[in-house]
This record gives sequence, C-alpha cells and structure tokens, in this order.
Amino acid sequence: MNRIPGPHSIVGWRWNMFRFFRSPFAFQRWLYETYGTLSALGQGDKPSTVFAFGPEMNRQILSNPDFFEVSTALVKIPKDTEMGELFYNNLLLMSGDKHRQHRRLMQPAFQHDQIGKYGHDMATITHRLADEWRGRTDIDLNVEMKKLTQRIAVKTLFGVQDEEGMDRMGTLINRMTRSLLLVTLAPVNLPFTPYHRALRIAEQLHAQIRFMLQEKRREPDKTDVLAALIRAHDEDGATLTDEELIGHTFSLYVAGHETTANALTWAIYLLIQHPDMYSSVIEELNVVLSGSPPTLEQLSRLPLLDGAIKESLRLLPPASIGTRVTAAPCDLGGYSLPERTNVFFSQLVTHRLPELYEEPNRFKPQRWETIKPTAFEYLPFSAGPHMCIGWHFAMQELKIVLAVLLQRYRFSVVRDARISPNLMMRPVHGMPMRIGRQDGRFERVPVRGTIDRMIE
Repeated sequence: MNRIPGPHSIVGWRWNMFRFFRSPFAFQRWLYETYGTLSALGQGDKPSTVFAFGPEMNRQILSNPDFFEVSTALVKIPKDTEMGELFYNNLLLMSGDKHRQHRRLMQPAFQHDQIGKYGHDMATITHRLADEWRGRTDIDLNVEMKKLTQRIAVKTLFGVQDEEGMDRMGTLINRMTRSLLLVTLAPVNLPFTPYHRALRIAEQLHAQIRFMLQEKRREPDKTDVLAALIRAHDEDGATLTDEELIGHTFSLYVAGHETTANALTWAIYLLIQHPDMYSSVIEELNVVLSGSPPTLEQLSRLPLLDGAIKESLRLLPPASIGTRVTAAPCDLGGYSLPERTNVFFSQLVTHRLPELYEEPNRFKPQRWETIKPTAFEYLPFSAGPHMCIGWHFAMQELKIVLAVLLQRYRFSVVRDARISPNLMMRPVHGMPMRIGRQDGRFERVPVRGTIDRMIE
C-alpha cells in the first residue's frame, strides 16, 4: 500500500491539527504547496486525518455520499431529548434514502417562485435597520449584519412579524448555538451547568416552534419557509413529522444567518477597499435602481454587483473548509483510505488555484463576465448531493441587502483597524466602520491584521 505523503511529527497527528487550528489558512496552503493534492496528518498505513485539495478531489469526495458522509462524531447530544430533535433532524447529517426523501420534500420551499416571495421582506427589514443607523457615525458592521440576517431568517423561516419578536426568537436560538461547545465537552445534566441550561432553552424553542406549527395549520395561506414545509408532500403522500419540521427549520436558521452575515461583511469590506470597483457598483445601482429597493427583475440587471458578491465568496468563502468521514474503505486520489478516516476538503485553496483563477489573490469582480467554473472549482455553498439547499435564497439576500445599504450609506473601515478572519470567516476583532450619507467619495484605508496576507 502506498503511503500518503504528509508532515511528520514525533508527537503524532494532533500537533499538526494544532498547527492547523492556530493558523488555518497558512497551514492549508503550506500542505498543498508541499505535499500536493492529498496529504495525511501523521504517518502510518491508516491515517486518521487527511487533507484533500483541488477540484478533482472535491468531485471524488462530494459526489460520492456512499463512501464520504458527514461526521456526527463531534456531536455529543442525546437523541431522545428536545435538543437532540433540534439537531439531528438536519439535512446535513442525513444520508442515503432518508436524505434524498427529505431534500425532495424541502425543495419546494426553496424554488425560484417561492424565494421570490421573500424578497420584499428582505428589503423592508434592511431598510428598517438602515433607519436605525440614522445619526450614527460608527458601527461594527459584522454585529449589525448578524442582527439583520437574524431578523430576515426569523421572518422568512418562521413568519414572525415584528422586530421585537424577531430579536427574541433569534436571541433564544443564538443562546442555544453558543452553548454547543460546552455541551459537547461536558454533557452533565445538573443545575447551573451549560448542558442543563441548553436543555431548558431547547425545551422553550421546541414549544415555541410547535406552537407556530399549530398556528400555521390554521392559516394555510402563509408564505414563510415553515408554512411551505408543512404543506410539502411527495408522490406517495409522505410528509414531514412535527419533530422533523422543528429540526429542519432550526438547522436552516443556524446554517443561514451567521454565514450570510459574514459574507455581507466581507463583500462590503472588499468593495470599499477597492475604490474604483466600489464607485462602479454604486453607479450601476444608481442607473438601474435610482435609490429604490430592487425588484427580482432588476436583480438580474446588476452584473457588477453579482460579480462582486461571487468574487467575495471566492476569496473569503463563509465555509472555507469542509469535512467528511469515510463510511467504508475506499480510494481517494489513488490512495486507499480505511473506514472512519476524517477527510478535509478546502474551498479556500481551490478558489485560489492559479490554473483556475488568474491573479487568484486579487479582488477582480469583472472576471465573472468571462469565466464559468464548474461546481467543483467554485463551491462556496459546497457541491454534490449535500450542496446547500438554500443557496438561491442566500444569493438573493446578499444582492438585496447590498443594493439597499450601498445606496443609502457610504462605508469606510476605521483606519488601522485589525482585520483578521478566523476559520469560520468571522472577523475576530470585528469590522469597525465609519458610515455617512452616500456621497460618492471613495478611499482605500490602511488596516492591520492577517487580511493583507490573504488579499493582494
């Protein structure tokens, strides 16, 4: 058996994983440049962890769910609790026939016509947030984008109408997700422990969403995602159970709002740090929209905005790395992998391969006028059977939010701010911004942090 190349360490693979978590982007690039498209952390005939790079590896991993499945090894949540129902009824963690059936049932909620119905809510909620900024000159853009995408998610997923209700529901869900690491490390159900608190939050969420289910069944004309999922059925008449509905809407919220907030944050940052492109996008918005929120038809007439979003997702993808685990012994890149091998694939490295993207570390939205990469060369929403079911929803949200905010405000990053993305593409020191009326003045501002090592 050929041994997979990779870095040696006298203390084993854990030291290399430490190096990865300490400096994930630099370590991935070093692995690829040193060892090629496949490398193992720790040597031996049965490596526990491998890193795979490039479109061909992406294709082999993501198009074959019979051999590569999403791992649940890190999720230490009992399945027979309300918290378990929230987390395990999740497309990402399903495989085989169950995954195919649930994805088929959920697909109508994310078809083009249905997503179009959410556009008005997205624009209205964005305008309301922009109104809250009146009189302010400084914001943390990432905090504000999380507030915005949380409100949009709660409104479009659950149909909650008022900002107070949106924020209350979003806060409850965020308290749950923030407790996950401690819950996993110490699943002890004693008073005052994180696990005990998480169980109580899960019970509240469970009861709240179940109440919403009852309400929506009495009002069949509702257009939110939860209402669409309630109506969903396949050709045999099968529908989603209440427990499955609760879990899917919870997981859609968790998967969608923070990644979209980060994507919005980086798109604005990259635009304002490239004044010529920033000016061109504003001019396009002025010509097509004249200060109004975009209609769905108008979104298709904003190619520069579309290119800026795609380019931002290429350079700083909200999911910068993905993981799978081998479900059975299999081959990958000409090497044999045993069952239960952890496999990392890298959107970040793929998106910066010079053979795919000329000047790969530069922000060049105009490149999207001429290139059409395959699903395994450009995969900000992953690819294959487990590709994000809500990617059309996310792209529409990104375009609408940016169109509204860029027309109303001029953004400028605070001079010498520390701008450093982490593995989940969250700016770890925030994104401090100066805001003012959009007056057409654009200037690049010097910053510190690791971002300058990632963007030329």
